[in-house]
Amino acid sequence: MRRTWTIIATLVIVTVAAYWQTGRGDFVNLDDDVYVVTQPMTNQGLRPAAVLWAWTGIQSNTWNPLTALSHTLDCEFFGVRPGPMHWENLAWHVLNTVLVFLVWRALTAAAWPSALVAALFALHPLHVESVAWISERKDLLSTFFWLLGLWAYVHYTRLPSRTRLVGVMVCFALGLLAKPMNVTFPCTLLLVDYWPLRRWPAQSWWKLIREKLPLFGMAAALSLATYLSQKSTGAANYGQRFTFAARLGNALVACARYLGKTFWPESLVPFYPHPGYWPVGAVLGALFLLILISALAWRTRRNYPWLIVGWLWFVGTLVPVIGLVQVGAQSMADRYTYVPLLGIFTVLAWAAAALVAHWPRCRALVVAIAVGAIGGCFVLTSKQVAVWQNSFRLYEHSLAVGEDNATIQYLLATALQAAGRPEAEVVAHYQRAIALAPDYINAYTQLAGIALGHQRIDEARRIIEHTLRLEPRNAGLHKNLGAVSLWQGKPDESIAQLEEALRLNPADPSTYCDLAGVYLRLNRLAEARQQLEIAVRVAPWDFSARCNLGIVLSALGQKAEARRCFQRALWINPAFAEASRQLLLLDQGTPPPKS
Repeated sequence: MRRTWTIIATLVIVTVAAYWQTGRGDFVNLDDDVYVVTQPMTNQGLRPAAVLWAWTGIQSNTWNPLTALSHTLDCEFFGVRPGPMHWENLAWHVLNTVLVFLVWRALTAAAWPSALVAALFALHPLHVESVAWISERKDLLSTFFWLLGLWAYVHYTRLPSRTRLVGVMVCFALGLLAKPMNVTFPCTLLLVDYWPLRRWPAQSWWKLIREKLPLFGMAAALSLATYLSQKSTGAANYGQRFTFAARLGNALVACARYLGKTFWPESLVPFYPHPGYWPVGAVLGALFLLILISALAWRTRRNYPWLIVGWLWFVGTLVPVIGLVQVGAQSMADRYTYVPLLGIFTVLAWAAAALVAHWPRCRALVVAIAVGAIGGCFVLTSKQVAVWQNSFRLYEHSLAVGEDNATIQYLLATALQAAGRPEAEVVAHYQRAIALAPDYINAYTQLAGIALGHQRIDEARRIIEHTLRLEPRNAGLHKNLGAVSLWQGKPDESIAQLEEALRLNPADPSTYCDLAGVYLRLNRLAEARQQLEIAVRVAPWDFSARCNLGIVLSALGQKAEARRCFQRALWINPAFAEASRQLLLLDQGTPPPKS
């Protein structure tokens, strides 16, 4: 027990020391706004509407209610302040580190190899993104329940009972509610059945699979729900740009790159752009490497079962995020390694133990290498944590290490724009993004917005028409052209563009609201009402659309229905001033504005 507590205390101390700077970090303009800063369902703390939204709404293209509630509780207790949220992320990472040690020790009864796995997990710089980025609370929460479920499974295998299996299922369910990536959890249970639990071949594979069928059923249901939610929000549409062969090629190269960054963690950045098509040589090289390691793991499975288990853990847990179903424009991401690297760390730790067992004289050398690796990870992680202090430092670091890609330039430009930096500096970064990727729509859209801000409407229209030539089926671009047409006093053209946007993406509530706005300008109240009713039906948590519906209903003389709309909008977002103002006007008998 003394050794156990000493190891745990050491892991806690070194992890906190490595991540100490994270408490001074700010929000970054990469999803932190979506999850916390500008998300009214989260940033106003815990209340009935926030809880119901967490369970029924889609946050950042994914259903993850436990993560949403976690951010909501942060805002309830700490307000919208980044410091406490960073400290909480660190606390979860420390808990996960301790759990890794305890679970691996429970699985194997090997304290020091388990301690090495936990130390590498705690301090590897690839994990900084999951800890130092507030938006990645979902990684930390889902992994906590993953590890807790694995620990519960160990106890179940020692004394099987329905109650203990239900405990495993509850942990799995909680992990899925935090992040859908946990869908591979049942597969990892089959791996540990082989080693170190060695339930197979003592029991048949079918029996081991059959006892996990409820878990596989839960994983399949959430996988389908996640895909459908990402499809409905457009997040999964990026993959349509590439053939399956191209996506498979990227998956192979990404696996090899993850391995490379595990052993040589340099040039770590928040965004690695998808190249579309990797050179054939890169794909074949990655395929050869993966086949070679797989063949080695298979041939040595009897003498070194930890090698095939660790390798399959790494490859298997990457499957949901490897890009076979492409979501977003990234080729890979550091945060995706938070659970998969446990497989590689297990291989390294048990390889070291096997080396010492075969050649006891090399114990000192193996210990020195392990300590050196941990020390090196400590230094690199401390430096990488400092990179995540704010948006400017994060993106400037990305440029400094050679990742000068369009998305990084765009994110840096938006950060500079939000900070009120000179427009010329902002525009230069948008233009650099376009120079790196001539079809980078987001940068064009921002430049069009800047032109509109200076009343250069014709210039804005030229930019948007250019983007439509690049992506004629992009609903958002038709919506933008509709807005510019309205600025130019062409409501009929605006309506046509907005209707085309809705044909391409009928699930976008903001387009219905924009179309309703055009009808309001034309005093076509009945048509405006129809569009807003659809918007509210498509997005029941859109308090702005509900308020606008109330305005139209009030103008149509339906005061009671209008009041219910304003009250509902305020229930969703108590800080929504426009709904309060409209409710006051309704009480005073003042007619609402017509547009």
